[in-house]
This record gives sequence, C-alpha cells and structure tokens, in this order.
Amino acid sequence: MKKTLSTIVLASALLLGTVAPVAAHADAVTGTSGTTDTHATFTAPTNKTNPVDPNKPDTDAGGSATDNNGATNNDGPLSFLYVTKNMAFQSVQAVTSATQPDIAVDKISTDTFSSATDAQANPNFVTEISDTRATNAGWSVSVSSSPMTDKDTNVSLKGATVDFNGAGATTIKNSGDAADASGNSAGISANTVSVPTTTATAQTIYNAEKGSGAGSTSFQLDPTNIKLANVGGNTAAGTYDGTLTWALSDTPVDAPATTPAN
Repeated sequence: MKKTLSTIVLASALLLGTVAPVAAHADAVTGTSGTTDTHATFTAPTNKTNPVDPNKPDTDAGGSATDNNGATNNDGPLSFLYVTKNMAFQSVQAVTSATQPDIAVDKISTDTFSSATDAQANPNFVTEISDTRATNAGWSVSVSSSPMTDKDTNVSLKGATVDFNGAGATTIKNSGDAADASGNSAGISANTVSVPTTTATAQTIYNAEKGSGAGSTSFQLDPTNIKLANVGGNTAAGTYDGTLTWALSDTPVDAPATTPAN
C-alpha cells in the first residue's frame, strides 16, 4: 500500500510541474513611426478658341477662328472648335419610283489646316471639340436636320435622311494621344446615324465616356461615308437646302443595356 501511495504522489508532482506558468519580462517599444501630409494641385487648362490640326489636335491649325471657314468662334470650357460649313450632294435625275437611290456627297467645304509641321487641305468632313473643364466628366454630340426645302417652291424633300456611317469609319484623334489598338482615341466613339430631315429628331453621333474626351478632339469622316437617303419618289426638279445643327452636351450618353443570354 505504501508503494502505491508513493507512486500516486510522485505522478501528481510531475504533472503540476509541467503546467506551471512562466512569466515574460519584455519592455514595450514606442516612437517608431510618423506621418507626412502631401498635397498636389491641378488647375484647368486655358479655354481654346481656334481650330486645331485634325491630324495633330494638340497643335493649333494656324491663324484665328475667323480665318478658318467653319470655325465656331466659341469660347468656353466645353465647346465646338470647328464644324465643316458646307456639304453638297450630287445632282441626280428625279425618278418616279417610290424612293430615290442613295445620293453621294459631291463636295464639301475644305479648309487648309496649317501648322508648323503639317500644312494640307483636308478633304474630310471634320468636327472638332474642346474640353478644358478638367473634370473628366465626358460629353456627347448630337446632330439634327431642318427640312431640305426648295426656296423657289417652298416644297421640302419627303422622307429624306442624311446618313453618317460613323461606326468604324471615323478617324478620331485626341490631344492626349490615348489611342486604342485601332488608332482611335480610347473612350471616344462615333456612331452610325440616320438623321431625318422631316422631324428635326437629334441623333447622338459622337460620345466621350466618363474619364475620356479631355483636351481637343477631332473627328474625320471620309465623304464617301455620308449619303442622302430615303428621298421620296416623284421629287420635283429644284435645289433643296437644309441645315444640320450640332449640339454638344456636357454629359456622355450611357451605353445601351445588354440583355443576358438565356
């Protein structure tokens, strides 16, 4: 019995020894970090008033706004710098069918955009935008048309549309040179639109999404991508004149929502 009792007491002593806590004695370290406040200020660029070289929109076209036929002479943080002033469609013979065939552009007003490095007559339909707001808010451009009317008879073309094949055909240059793989400026796009001459309904033709479009942007569309279409048959002989109105909005147009595939 004594042997058994001794064994039990010894085992208890060993167990107690293994769980006895060990106290740590480490001093706390302080004062090992600090902070520095940093500041950076960016001011808005100076508003532009003169057209730019369409191929190099970071370069003025030369001369003043009044020297360039089609210049808008606007002065603001978001404004048109230039819109091609005149465009004439080909003279065609009237037909008696329900609809005239599409009519191509005969000529447009071409101006000499000159700069120190590149002086040339630009044959394209040109539109230029300046955005010096420094907000990166984006913008959009819409175009509408008045009726195309014969001033002698006061008769307007029936059903006519001015069609711009902008998607994939427009050369877009921005002064920031943020070009995508296609060579066009990233975040800025042109649409294919059919502009009615009978209802003055505006169509969005250019769009700079949020975060894009700052600085100067030029759009160049070859005249072969512009048509007068859907002219009604039995059109009387005459010269029909109209006006395209371009409107610049300070907000971009949201991309159309996509429908998930089933």
